[in-house]
Amino acid sequence: MQELIRKSQALLVLIMLFSVGDLCAQGEPPYHTSWERDAYYLGGGISTTLLGFYLKANTPKLKLSDLDLGKVNSFDRVATTYSSGRADKLSDHTMNLSIALSIALLAKQKSRADFGTVALLFAETMLWNQGLTDIIKSTSRRPRPYIFDENIDPARVLSSNDRASFVSGHTSGATSAAFFFARTFSDYYPDSPWKPYVWGISIALPALTGYLRVRGGQHYPTDVIAGYLLGGTIGYLIPTLHKRPLKAKGLSFSPTGQGIFLSYRF
Repeated sequence: MQELIRKSQALLVLIMLFSVGDLCAQGEPPYHTSWERDAYYLGGGISTTLLGFYLKANTPKLKLSDLDLGKVNSFDRVATTYSSGRADKLSDHTMNLSIALSIALLAKQKSRADFGTVALLFAETMLWNQGLTDIIKSTSRRPRPYIFDENIDPARVLSSNDRASFVSGHTSGATSAAFFFARTFSDYYPDSPWKPYVWGISIALPALTGYLRVRGGQHYPTDVIAGYLLGGTIGYLIPTLHKRPLKAKGLSFSPTGQGIFLSYRF
């Protein structure tokens, strides 16, 4: 999952940096970017991601002595009875599809012309989500449900990933990307008749991912609920923050699919 997210971030950032052209003919875009503000957003996302990687790499391995089924609340305990390998693999596909939804923005001219800005916002969204997800996982250290399966291989070597249940990274990644797509589509095409369908898919697909994670024995219901809320908040919030017009004086920039437009407010 992390490898796919890193590749998608890198691809979109490259599109932003190496595109050339002029934004002036495209009209006023729905988002505003600036060197100063986005340095904080992008830098904060990168720093958060690096911190998450560090904490995750230094998470101690799970010990059998740490296991106590009695600590699993009654609402979550149902997950300890699931271990579907098919559901586990299918959750990878639904998450990947959620992350790829934003590619659909290339289909329409207005968002395609402004795709550099969309790429920047998407990179910020995924970096913040990845970092916060890993930080929460590394501090909560919750054993995954399948560890309590009576049929688990007794020779299995437990690792730090076996105690990375809360929150669900598949769910948070899918929801942040899907909500980002839905919010961005709505901002570029507020009168589109496709908006209800876009939001419907963007809400349902991550929810399906979370369900499959529970059925696969990888997460508890509260893991996917928390992951859904975390990812949804980030995916919706990043575009919202960029909707606010820049009233301060100074240099601003708008990366597009055809170039990087610079402007100065006096």
